[in-house]
Amino acid sequence: MSGERNEIGRRYRNARKEASIGSIEKRIEKDYGLPSGSIQINRADGGNARSDKKIQNLKKEFEKK
Repeated sequence: MSGERNEIGRRYRNARKEASIGSIEKRIEKDYGLPSGSIQINRADGGNARSDKKIQNLKKEFEKK
């Protein structure tokens, strides 16, 4: 194989459950070259998720819904 990689790039992997919403938003902005503040992760009810909330807690909210 001429330089092909089988591993999926790090930015396409799942977020770790202990990661904060804010760190994930910043990472998406950085990886895709977006302006600061352009990414917003929402709660299950449609509101903006707090930046210090953990991914595992956000997933639990969506499972309950």
